[in-house]
Amino acid sequence: MLVDRGVITTEQLDTAVSRQKSVRKPLGQTLVDLGMTTVDQLLDALSAQFGIPATRVNAYTMDPDALKAVPEKLARHHVAFPLFRVGNTLTVAVADPHNLSALDDLRFATGCEIQPVVALDEEIGLAIDRFYRGELPAEAYEGSGDLVVLEDSAAPALERDREADESAMRIVDQILARAAADHASDIHLEPQEHTLRLRLRVDGVLAEVARLPRRLAASVTARIKVMAGMDISEHRVPQDGRFTATVGSRRLDFRAATYPTVWGEKTVLRLLDRASLNVRLGEIGMTGDLLARYREMTHRPEGMILITGPTGSGKTSTLYATLRDLNERGHNIVTLENPVEYELEGINQGHVNEKAGFTFATGFRAVLRQDPDIILVGEIRDTETLEVAVEASLTGHLVLSTLHTNSAVGTVVRLVDMGMEPYLLASSVIGIVAQRLARRICATCRTSEPTPPELQRFFPSPGPAELAHGSGCRLCNASGYRGRVGLFEMLAMTDELRRLILRRASEEELEAANRRNGFSTLREEGIARVVEGVTTLDEVLRTTQERA
Repeated sequence: MLVDRGVITTEQLDTAVSRQKSVRKPLGQTLVDLGMTTVDQLLDALSAQFGIPATRVNAYTMDPDALKAVPEKLARHHVAFPLFRVGNTLTVAVADPHNLSALDDLRFATGCEIQPVVALDEEIGLAIDRFYRGELPAEAYEGSGDLVVLEDSAAPALERDREADESAMRIVDQILARAAADHASDIHLEPQEHTLRLRLRVDGVLAEVARLPRRLAASVTARIKVMAGMDISEHRVPQDGRFTATVGSRRLDFRAATYPTVWGEKTVLRLLDRASLNVRLGEIGMTGDLLARYREMTHRPEGMILITGPTGSGKTSTLYATLRDLNERGHNIVTLENPVEYELEGINQGHVNEKAGFTFATGFRAVLRQDPDIILVGEIRDTETLEVAVEASLTGHLVLSTLHTNSAVGTVVRLVDMGMEPYLLASSVIGIVAQRLARRICATCRTSEPTPPELQRFFPSPGPAELAHGSGCRLCNASGYRGRVGLFEMLAMTDELRRLILRRASEEELEAANRRNGFSTLREEGIARVVEGVTTLDEVLRTTQERA
């Protein structure tokens, strides 16, 4: 129907169908995620297809009576969300109106006549997460509005401790649910003088969402320590651990770390959603010639490829997408990580144990005795690991790893500073990719406005007539952004670059040579995404730096 209406082309449909096989989402939602259609256009088609009204779930204010009528388990099972109740008629948003058994179950459970309206599967899931389990309890406040601090009870200490322990279990569960519903990557619990501050990092931006009374801090921290297998009696030194929890319908892995501060132990939880890394190389943001040249590098039998960038720039996603692509060719792939964040089927993954003396350097030597074709080393941190990686890349292995540098060209200088001889660098490294993550414009509230004259200087002449941005909606928490896109710059080793490296040329000379090879900087790649309407100029300026 979308093709017949001229909304998408058959080529776009084929791309979306291919993408759908890996992400396992409804085809319509996949088209929206890829930016090929808007939510409103999709809902118009769904309404025509099913012959019933379509709606945006996030356009409704929660109706407590409707919510109480439908049990959470039933709502999740049938992907249905109750919108409002008028008399004995309950209007319910469903993803599949043809599922008659689901409508019968809802009618039987509620005792109401069910009026179905069609909505997007993902919007229904987000509403269920938020309204059934995602809201924080009365002990906290939502958003960054007025601070609410409960006063300590005058009851005896033992009674207060029991109350705090019970509240902590409930609060931790609801914090995890809130973070999962908001698609947060990190949870920060920070003890202050009078409160326990809760902040979530969503799409790379950290924002405060609640504050809890100070008296709950110790119990909340202890609850997380128990879940993560830490020592609850130790408060003087940092600890780390991990655990797995089911949040709604999602199975999430959490990495936990504590750090002693003047007001108590700060706790950070990293959310590891396996579904978020189920991506292919063509879906992480690389496009056109850059993607083709990167794939050509990864298909070489030997050499070293480095993915660089700061913490949280998506290096792990790029490496795992690369391994998933290479795994289809029947290679023996062995990894050495710290820790193994996601399990990849068919790949031999291992992790270091520095307490036992099993470091990256010693582990690398052990990996070389496993007859590998491709080796992934989580990070090159020291000269010893670098030397072993170089040796492996020169003896018939393809080595993939990461390094913390600001640019692809700057990585060359960094490797020399680490003690790598220029002749080894020129002969072993076949490519370097630097990357950042910029927030995507929310597909739901996306709009465009004429480009202000003062911003035209950022674009190649002539600049775009309009710039896209998000106006803010419930689905993106009024931010105007939802999801992130990768920005990449690449250095592919050539004879010219090898000669420059051998004579220890400056970073400016290397940059000029790389430009002659047809590669752009991170800032330039970001500007291209702005012109395409994928992200905003503010995001590009925030995540990249201008270089000559």
